[in-house]
Amino acid sequence: MTIGMWFASAMWVLLAGGYFARHNRRIHVPLVLTAICGDIALVGYLSVTRDAVQTAMQFKLEALQQVHIAASTVALILYFPAAFLGCSLFRGNEKVRTLHKQIASAALILRTIGFIFMFSMWKS
Repeated sequence: MTIGMWFASAMWVLLAGGYFARHNRRIHVPLVLTAICGDIALVGYLSVTRDAVQTAMQFKLEALQQVHIAASTVALILYFPAAFLGCSLFRGNEKVRTLHKQIASAALILRTIGFIFMFSMWKS
């Protein structure tokens, strides 16, 4: 496994841990924000060191690899409204709770799919 895969795995564990700690803000918020920032940083790192975005945009990878890219990309996009709504909720705006849950849950599901299919990128 590459260092990027190890890092992505650690970020997924933090994200999943944050989900399971969702009823405890003191644990949930730092875990989820660390995972989100880590995933964004990893995409930036892979873009610079491996031309990951350009490779993905060529659509020349195998189907399982494309599933990884698609699910991970949509999860990454969903991180932004989930984090924004989470901050609003943290500040006491209970009106956004349901929408935050829906978007954050979708992001976690897609990130999990991306995590599983990440191993199709592993070159032995």
